[in-house]
Amino acid sequence: MNNLDSSLQAHNKLEKETTNLVLLKDRVDKYHDLSTQMSSILTIFEKRLGNLEQTILPVYQETEQLQKRQQNLEATLNCLENVLSHYDVSQEVCQLIHQGPIEGNIGTFLDALAKLRAAMDYFLHNNSQSVELENVTSLFNNGCEGLNQHYSMLLKKHSAPLKPVELLDLIYIEDDSSSDEFTSFRQLSQSTREELFTISHWLEQNMREYTHIYATERGEVVLRSLQMLKDHQKSSSWGTEALRPRHSGRQNEPKKNTSARLQQIFEKKANKLYLRATQTIEQSTGFSIKKASSHSDHLTSEDLLDGDQELDKYLVMLLGLQRLLNWERAIMRDIIPQSKHNEVFARLAYNAIDLVVKDADAITQRILRCISRKEWTSALGIFSALKRVILLQPDIERTYDAAQREQLTKVLNKLQQTGAKALEHFLDVVKGESSTNIVGQSNVPKDATVHELTSNTIWFIEHLYEHFDVIGSILAQDVLYSTQLDTILMKKALPGEERNKALLAIYIKKALAELNLSIMNKCEQYNDQATKHLFRLNNIHYILKSLQRSNLIDLVTLAEQECEHSYLEMIRELKTSYQKTWSKMLSGIYSLEELPKPVAGKVKDKDRSVLKERFSNFNKDFEEACKIQRGISIPDVILREGIKRDNVEHILPNYNRFFEMYAGVQFSKNPDKYVKYRPHEINAMLSKLFDDSA
Repeated sequence: MNNLDSSLQAHNKLEKETTNLVLLKDRVDKYHDLSTQMSSILTIFEKRLGNLEQTILPVYQETEQLQKRQQNLEATLNCLENVLSHYDVSQEVCQLIHQGPIEGNIGTFLDALAKLRAAMDYFLHNNSQSVELENVTSLFNNGCEGLNQHYSMLLKKHSAPLKPVELLDLIYIEDDSSSDEFTSFRQLSQSTREELFTISHWLEQNMREYTHIYATERGEVVLRSLQMLKDHQKSSSWGTEALRPRHSGRQNEPKKNTSARLQQIFEKKANKLYLRATQTIEQSTGFSIKKASSHSDHLTSEDLLDGDQELDKYLVMLLGLQRLLNWERAIMRDIIPQSKHNEVFARLAYNAIDLVVKDADAITQRILRCISRKEWTSALGIFSALKRVILLQPDIERTYDAAQREQLTKVLNKLQQTGAKALEHFLDVVKGESSTNIVGQSNVPKDATVHELTSNTIWFIEHLYEHFDVIGSILAQDVLYSTQLDTILMKKALPGEERNKALLAIYIKKALAELNLSIMNKCEQYNDQATKHLFRLNNIHYILKSLQRSNLIDLVTLAEQECEHSYLEMIRELKTSYQKTWSKMLSGIYSLEELPKPVAGKVKDKDRSVLKERFSNFNKDFEEACKIQRGISIPDVILREGIKRDNVEHILPNYNRFFEMYAGVQFSKNPDKYVKYRPHEINAMLSKLFDDSA
């Protein structure tokens, strides 16, 4: 039964597969028919496409040739038009070129010049013998000349020198270009700058000269601004008007004279330099530093008020030049191509810098004449000016190029040379005073007080300390001073600032040595020994007290450790020498053993003449000494009273003994003629010494 079922299933499956096979064959036949038909269609399409290509390709090739001919024709026409335009350009732009450029419409004129330049290039390369080349070249050159004239006209029209008050305000504002007040000094408007910029770049691209025009015109503005400032400085109002701000927001400030304003400006510069140095050190080392003395620390207002006004004016000129050139550099950046900046700026600034350098020569020559007349305030003014010029060096580094810095270095060198000559001349004057004692003439005070040379020398060296940094740098260039400094450094290490002080100490030591020699020589002009000693004592005592009062004694100690001790010893010796001048007067009454001894109030007849002579000689010498010394002045109260006390202690005890022994002796019929003074009268007369009114 099972076998029958299996056979039946196999038979049904076979029939089904047979049916499927028949169906598949039928479909394969249909696909084959369709493939045959498609192949026939494609064959027919390919034949027709080949026929079409054979028909169209000649047409396409002919069309392409026609297009090329059309392009060539158009190019030929354009070229012909371009060539014709070169021939017509002279007539086209002739009137415009002769009229010249118009301010505010420079583009039209530059377009005309561009056409002429193109025509020049065409004829130069294609027909260099053409008359048209000469025409367009001549017209182009005329146009460039007109453009240069327009360029110059714009600069002249819109440029004017700064008035002195404006320049002084610009100096006060310093370099703060971001300040609203700085914009008030802008002369060339933005539109004018843009037009000048356009012309400059066109001339640069066409290799035409224009830099000398700009440099000449703007350089004249700087030069005339400085000259007007110089003229203003000559006015009577200069001292109070200079550097006084005139803009809003500062009107309520109190008026300051030139020196005070300069003080304020240079203090700002010194503080800026100090701040930068501090920040640099702190960033590199991590250490904070305290402020040390700077170039402006010793520029006190009092000293500035007494300064040389001519030097103050010159410093204002230097500041004015620096501000003007900073201002010009800012303008130049808006007008001149970058590649020409250095060349233009060098030309622009040359005459103004030359003016300032020549002024420095004139001022230093004048100061040297003042110094030759022993006007030492001018010498101190040189050192003060030198400090300020040194403070300007960072600004000079930023503002000027290498050649200009070298030119301005002449100012610094001139001031340094003048300062060195002032120091040297002062020593020569002090030294020369010791050899100017002409026979029959006296240049010492009659009252033997402090000599003018001494007071002037002390005044000068006291003020030199305020400029020790500058003076130290000057003296360091002298081999004699540098050698002595090396000797000091071998004993003790000194930092930079202390080295400058040591150099100044060496100079002061030399000045004091020459002064001591001069005083010693001058005292020989007095005939009286006591006056000689008191004259030297007055001067030496004045020197020591002045050094102690001003603390210069500590400075001089760097070069001479025994300075104070030497002066004290000198004073002690002079006091001793002065007391010895009373020896002649006291010699007759000092040794009582040599005198006759009174018996019952009487002496022998032959001894009476001895007592008369001793009393007479004492009276004569004492009166003469009192007469002379009453006219002598000792300005220092302590010294004067001390000498009086020494006189009393030296003279009165000896006279007391002599008076007590012989005043009551009968050695003369007229004793009052010989015993003229009692001890208290001697004391009173000694107390009136050094007082001409007594």
